[in-house]
Formats: sequence, C-alpha cells, structure tokens
Amino acid sequence: MVATTHTELLSAQEWSQLKEHLGLPPRQAEIANFIMHGKSDKQIARELGISLPTVRTHMTRLFRKLDLNDRVELILHVFTCMREHPEICR
Repeated sequence: MVATTHTELLSAQEWSQLKEHLGLPPRQAEIANFIMHGKSDKQIARELGISLPTVRTHMTRLFRKLDLNDRVELILHVFTCMREHPEICR
C-alpha cells in the first residue's frame, strides 16, 4: 500500500477521481502513484514487496491501457487529463 498520496501534486480526492476517470485497477493506480512521485522500478518493487519483473509487468499493462510509451508520457497524460477535465479538480 502506498504510504502517501499525491498531496504535493494532487489532493487525495483529485487522485481518487482521476484513478476512477482513467479506469485504473488498484495495483496500476499504486504504480502510477509511485511513478508520479519519481520512484524507480526498484523502489516501487521494494515498497510494494513484489519482484522487479512484476513491477515492470504492471507498468507495461498500465502504459498499454492508456496508450502510452513511458513514465514521462504517463505524467504528461495525468496533467493533461486534469486540465481537460477540470471537474476532477473540484
């Protein structure tokens, strides 16, 4: 379980609404949260108590689901989504 939410970037409510809007399953949402906080694959694996290949599998599925190529595109996608759907920020 992720110890913190996007308090620096997004409120807990905004992150919750964004996860729902994007249709992220719980584990993919956790991975996205860690990516948004700049965590490496190894750090994510350690925090979640899962193997590095498992982290990468979740990331691959997350990127495929959102039609993205990498973590930079994920971060840009999150902020673009927030800008295009301001109702999430309410």
